[in-house]
Amino acid sequence: MKRFRIVVPILVGTLVYSLMSFYAGPRGIRAMHQLENEKTRLSVHLASLNETNTDLNSRLQNLTADPDTISIYAHELGYVSEGEQLIKLAGFSGGIDRDLMAGEPIIVKKPDFLPEWICKLLGLVTGGMTFFAILFSFPGAYHDNRKKGF
Repeated sequence: MKRFRIVVPILVGTLVYSLMSFYAGPRGIRAMHQLENEKTRLSVHLASLNETNTDLNSRLQNLTADPDTISIYAHELGYVSEGEQLIKLAGFSGGIDRDLMAGEPIIVKKPDFLPEWICKLLGLVTGGMTFFAILFSFPGAYHDNRKKGF
């Protein structure tokens, strides 16, 4: 009975610590699930940034190599070539998209988890409570063992 009072609380405390660490600890299932969700969110954002990059690269290629695109942008800025005349319409802003975005900043969320010391503390408290529960549920067993010489 003396070993029972010592071994069972140790096993219960270790079990509680193991389960808490396995589920809610820093490397637990809950934290891993949150990290996988964050990875998916960042992958979607990265795909969006790659699409924006492709669009901006194509615009840059057109602005550096295509004379028609260069003349359109020059006309938008008010430049004309020799012998050319432009008519500016009042209230007309033109067809060039000037609201170019290179992307939006994204804030990485850290996973929520129980710190390791809390998991250990819960294991120790549960082990202690189990020890006292066994000690007080069998009060005469301890005295009987002392009389028998255990």
